[in-house]
Amino acid sequence: MNKGIIAAIVALVIAGGGYYYYSTQQAAKEAAAMLEAKAAEEAAAAAKAAEDAAAAAKVAEEAAAAEAKAAADKVAADAAAAAAAATGMSLEDLMKPENFDLAKISAAIDATALDAAIKTEIKTALERVKDNAALRDVVLQRLKAALAQ
Repeated sequence: MNKGIIAAIVALVIAGGGYYYYSTQQAAKEAAAMLEAKAAEEAAAAAKAAEDAAAAAKVAEEAAAAEAKAAADKVAADAAAAAAAATGMSLEDLMKPENFDLAKISAAIDATALDAAIKTEIKTALERVKDNAALRDVVLQRLKAALAQ
């Protein structure tokens, strides 16, 4: 065969192979770009869904906090009413220096919704300072602060 024909055939084979290689690489790049775009869209949708879920959780948390505060306020009001019923005076009236009665104020403290440890601490402190008006007023201020929480 003629060297020119062989060279032309080799050139055609190389050109055909190059074209084939180039066209398959382009198709692979296009497919990868499409997959990448789809993944980005899915990630954006997932991020939006996460934001929506976080917003819904925040709303639910705020509603639960409001409900808990309302329930705590009701318990405190009920406890104050029970204390008033048990002692004949409201706890606030019993905490005034002229109305101080250790037995009545202890019963009123027991009727509150305070933590048991705080109740014991305040009642013990009142027992110790019952005869010292200045210290007694400090303990009563502590009681008011605990009730306000």
